[in-house]
Amino acid sequence: MERPAPLAVLPFSDPAHALSLLRGLSQLRAERKFLDVTLEAAGGRDFPAHRAVLAAASPYFRAMFAGQLRESRAERVRLHGVPPDTLQLLLDFSYTGRVAVSGDNAEPLLRAADLLQFPAVKEACGAFLQQQLDLANCLDMQDFAEAFSCAGLASAAQRFILRHVGELGAEQLERLPLARLLRYLRDDGLCVPKEEAAFQLALRWVRADPPRRAAHWPQLLEAVRLPFVRRFYLLAHVEAEPLLARCPPCLRLLREARDFQAARYDRHDRGPCPRMRPRPSTGLAEILVLVGGCDQDCDELVTVDCYNPQTGQWRYLAEFPDHLGGGYSIVALGNDIYVTGGSDGSRLYDCVWRYNSSVNEWTEVAPMLRAREYHSSSVLDGLLYVVAADSTERYDHASDSWEALRPMTYPMDNCSTTACRGRLYAIGSLAGKDTMVMQCYDPGTDLWSLVDCGPLPPWSFAPKTVTLNGLMYFVRDDSAEVDVYNPGKNDWDKIPSMNQVHVGGSLAVLGGKLYVSGGYDNTFELSDVVEAYDPETRAWSVVGRLPEPTFWHGSVSIFRQFMPQTPLGGRGFELDGSAGDVDVGQPERPRELH
Repeated sequence: MERPAPLAVLPFSDPAHALSLLRGLSQLRAERKFLDVTLEAAGGRDFPAHRAVLAAASPYFRAMFAGQLRESRAERVRLHGVPPDTLQLLLDFSYTGRVAVSGDNAEPLLRAADLLQFPAVKEACGAFLQQQLDLANCLDMQDFAEAFSCAGLASAAQRFILRHVGELGAEQLERLPLARLLRYLRDDGLCVPKEEAAFQLALRWVRADPPRRAAHWPQLLEAVRLPFVRRFYLLAHVEAEPLLARCPPCLRLLREARDFQAARYDRHDRGPCPRMRPRPSTGLAEILVLVGGCDQDCDELVTVDCYNPQTGQWRYLAEFPDHLGGGYSIVALGNDIYVTGGSDGSRLYDCVWRYNSSVNEWTEVAPMLRAREYHSSSVLDGLLYVVAADSTERYDHASDSWEALRPMTYPMDNCSTTACRGRLYAIGSLAGKDTMVMQCYDPGTDLWSLVDCGPLPPWSFAPKTVTLNGLMYFVRDDSAEVDVYNPGKNDWDKIPSMNQVHVGGSLAVLGGKLYVSGGYDNTFELSDVVEAYDPETRAWSVVGRLPEPTFWHGSVSIFRQFMPQTPLGGRGFELDGSAGDVDVGQPERPRELH
């Protein structure tokens, strides 16, 4: 048997070497051998040390001893402002890698570690102080952390403050600097039971020193999410506040909130706005609602499901109370949902059903002037428009009445509509022809006109259409391609294709993103995939699954009340004129998204 050839090289490392080296250096220090520098702390106390150890432990000392300054050659270095006990801890850490942080030394040790550049010690002090946060010290702790660029501690202090803002004393909040208060008000994590509390927080701060602070009121009010202040409070307290009376910017914000609550504000047609995003602590969430459709056996569904992207859960809502049939249209008007028309195959429907999200209930409202199917519905300036090949009508929810409007100049088969920049757009093929066109309705003149937008993309039939941030998105039904039209510039663009085809799927806007769900995929299998497009990243991602594979369903987004995501501790806020919440409906069974 042959012996193995001897190794030319034997790699070896001693895992205990580093620790052994530290122990040896520490022993040399204790024996006062080879010491070549003395550090003088505040008060004149001396600490002999080794330059090489200090330079290896701290970039501060490395720069000092390796540079051309006088200290690089000096045998004695004075460290002004560093207490002797603190310097002792840092020197011990340099030789051992260990330090004991306590309530007595954490703050001075962090200061010295920041000055002398011991980042690991600074981080350890910050972690210790995070555990000491309470109502009495949280504001000062955030000041301290930001003064010394201690990001982890500053972030933890802010989270603590946002979570317990209702428990902080009035005097603590009133002495906040403007920039800090604005930061809190703008943060989604501000834990308030209702948005009225954020309004009162801003108002209380101004009232603490009106001569100096009244000028900042518009800036503060802009950080409050007025659209989600309850309507009675908006009228009784916000609108009645004298600070708003002669302030045009504040009045504009108030008008915006009232328009939003009256469903006259189309949040999807405008750019992203933090004021249109409810705080999680209030329990209000923007949700995706699915109505009807067909399952794998082509059986009609009357279920209504909602998806909360914040929790990743599906929940049941009140079922549709009647036979949906086919060819109906679904649209959201404010926080209510309207289902119009349709047919059972032998008879057209003129009925209109409204889902009231505040009470989780379907009720029938005034019927359309004409029965119809395979029409399109959109909302513009708080009014519901229904568009079909040869007729257009408009519904006013305030009066529960319909009004006939001028029909399209050129009748179109199976069109889709969307409201954008104050006008209504319809896309489809001319009746009896293969030619695709886009027409535009001006509500001010009650006139339709052809849109001269150049050659349309090669659509086989009308694509699914929505508006987001002033742009019109067209999702093809027979491919994964998505086209974009900019009415302001009158030009076309494309975005990246979807991950799959969604034949017979549904399209909606939720949280500033496009959501496409269900339909048949590339393999002609009925899909339960929900994917979303983020305009900021220009990317599609699969965000979840439908409760079951579905096609020919409708989908819209609304705001709805749920249990608050973040528990509110302590005594909390006392709201002027507050009343109990209206019960938003029957108990709901949560369903996991995946």
